[in-house]
Amino acid sequence: MNKIPLLDHDSKVPLHLQAEEQLRKLIRENHFKEGDLFPKETDLARRWGISRNTLRQGISNLVKDGILERKKRMGTTVKKKKISTDLSNWFSFTHEMEDKGIPFKDLESKIAFVKSNQEVSKRLQIQPGTSVVCLERTRSTSRNPMVYFESFFHPRIGLTGKENFKRPLYEMLDEIFHIVPVYSQEEIRAVAANEKIIDLLKIKKGAPVLERKRVVLDSGRRPIEFNICYYRSDWFTYNIEIKRPG
Repeated sequence: MNKIPLLDHDSKVPLHLQAEEQLRKLIRENHFKEGDLFPKETDLARRWGISRNTLRQGISNLVKDGILERKKRMGTTVKKKKISTDLSNWFSFTHEMEDKGIPFKDLESKIAFVKSNQEVSKRLQIQPGTSVVCLERTRSTSRNPMVYFESFFHPRIGLTGKENFKRPLYEMLDEIFHIVPVYSQEEIRAVAANEKIIDLLKIKKGAPVLERKRVVLDSGRRPIEFNICYYRSDWFTYNIEIKRPG
């Protein structure tokens, strides 16, 4: 308990929001891990000098997000965290995960010039066999791979393959090549992992994965990138919000 930071009672930020953020940070930094039992609410409330009702306000959002789980007679435990990503937020994966407070890293990265196949050519609106830069990345929050990307870039951009792809992708394209992504066309489906994906994501043969295909276009609707992602379905879910017209 002594390692848990105190709340700032002089701050303008409501105490229940401070409590929620502190709990998210403690879980994110593995102070509490999957399956761990949280301190008793009375002890945590006393540590922070707040009421149990205030604490429960902070905990309730973590329960809604599937990060914590309340069980009668057992208390509150940390759930295995599935990462939920939003179809309305299609900018760089790095930025999307940073917004959620999830520090992703590259486990493996490879850049090469390849000849475009039929699908890549159709998506990028180029002739089959055209030389394009292909970026392959396997990414995770730990040593265990969670997502694999293949990105193919339109030769119009002028990539050399020597760029710093450790930076957020669209930020780099904007700053160096003045290419600004404006539109994204998405396709998502569940597929059975092939041998390559099984090996890269360290999953069982025939295991389902989320396949996400994306064509990114500029303001003139010219294709910039064709991207194929394979997400481990035990770690990722997708959300979509649809507003009814009128």
